[in-house]
Amino acid sequence: MSFFLDPPALFALGMLLYYVAGRYGWEWRRVLKVGASISIIFIGASCLLYLDVVDWPLPPTGGPEWMFHTEYTGIHSADVPPILVAAMFLLYPLWHALGYLTALRMDAGSFFLPLVSRGVVRSRREVGETRFVVRRGQYPREIVRQAVEALGGMAEYVRQGDRVLVKPNICGGNPQIPGSYTSIDVVEEIVRMVRECGGEPVVADSDMIWTEFMPVAEAQGWRAWADREGVRLVNLAETEMRRFNFGLRSAIGVAPVSREMLDANVIISVPTMKTHLLTSVTLAMKNMYGTLPEKNKAKYHRLGIENVICDVNRSFRPNLVVIDGTIGGEAWGPLSCSPVGFETVVASNDVVAADSIACTLMGYDPMEIVHLSRAYEEGLGRIVEYELGSLPYGKEKDGDWVKPNPKVSKFYEDLIEAALLMPGMQVFFDAAADHVLYKTATISLLRGRTPEVERVLNDVIAGLLRSGEKGTKLDDEGIHRLHDKITHEMKKFLNLIKSGSTPKLE
Repeated sequence: MSFFLDPPALFALGMLLYYVAGRYGWEWRRVLKVGASISIIFIGASCLLYLDVVDWPLPPTGGPEWMFHTEYTGIHSADVPPILVAAMFLLYPLWHALGYLTALRMDAGSFFLPLVSRGVVRSRREVGETRFVVRRGQYPREIVRQAVEALGGMAEYVRQGDRVLVKPNICGGNPQIPGSYTSIDVVEEIVRMVRECGGEPVVADSDMIWTEFMPVAEAQGWRAWADREGVRLVNLAETEMRRFNFGLRSAIGVAPVSREMLDANVIISVPTMKTHLLTSVTLAMKNMYGTLPEKNKAKYHRLGIENVICDVNRSFRPNLVVIDGTIGGEAWGPLSCSPVGFETVVASNDVVAADSIACTLMGYDPMEIVHLSRAYEEGLGRIVEYELGSLPYGKEKDGDWVKPNPKVSKFYEDLIEAALLMPGMQVFFDAAADHVLYKTATISLLRGRTPEVERVLNDVIAGLLRSGEKGTKLDDEGIHRLHDKITHEMKKFLNLIKSGSTPKLE
């Protein structure tokens, strides 16, 4: 502790206090008590050093010399008037508060933006009885229309003059991998049906750290399509914002939200059906998380991504969901997935029901998906026990997609969440997201090998997690099996690199 090191340390601890308090839902009285305690500890310890009651231990330095770093600055305690020293100590709580307020400003957006809450969200309507339908066929437009008509038709959801926000997965996809982003054919049919009902459709997504909206929309073909069809294509990150209060018990608290979301009379979530390294799946609920307009979304992982997904859907629950499984993405999504010709769409007026059916089709137990089980427990929707035998015809991949182990996904997410509680770690996370996730998924030299690396890691970590489960003992035979599997996978991967061939997932 010193007059030169204390201010940045207090500032960083103020940011950390904000992050921890937000993550664990501390009430303001507890935050004040912890903040005051930190300031008092710093002031007390620094006073003891300044008054030469104690010495600084590492390296051994006299208290006053350490407080002014006399060895480097040439400033002695006798040179500084006591009134100035007292003023410097009185600033300690201010440094701490500034750190807290800076973190709050980064999360909540400009304090000058109007603050609004759920009451201004125009799309909020009673869900009513859960309805769902699964359609399968070779022609995406045809099965999309059939599915929506089976739910009562688009007129059930869209009225004359309604502003309809259609949210596909654009920025979360890899332009080089069909199935990692929503099919334009699927969205085009939805837009046509909206217009037939007299609605005004807008297709929207928001920048992500690894993909800016317009470049990736152009690479995937959205921009040319929107120009041809006369559809508004909107980057939510570049629209007018409001500070939105997600509620006292929410993980998010207050964060910027686009007015496009607030003013839409109808919201239609149109995700692609694919896997995700951190949340196991990214479907309609996770697709709504993509409406948050900040490019830098790392902070939401710090708050607990599963909680954040529920917060967004609680406030902006889509009125209609059409999950695009015409081409899905299995294996190690969101960016390094492998295309699955699945010829399927799932439609529902209940976002939880739609996601639960898609999970079953992929081979997941819906209750294994954390945000789905939480949404169900909160009453945000219904978990549907869908029978694969109900499908119009079978596909080889029905219930048997290559997918991340949910426990491994949770392990990854817990690591990221803990790391992001440290001030400054978000910058590192952003760089990793851009250079590790996106670059390895798109650079030709690495693109084919990334899925193999992810599969090896998934298998190894899953084995280690199984061995650590309560009541599970990893005996000598189990250790040898795990060792042999790791060795086999690593040799296989190294041989693929040497041969220069593209790995094929088993």
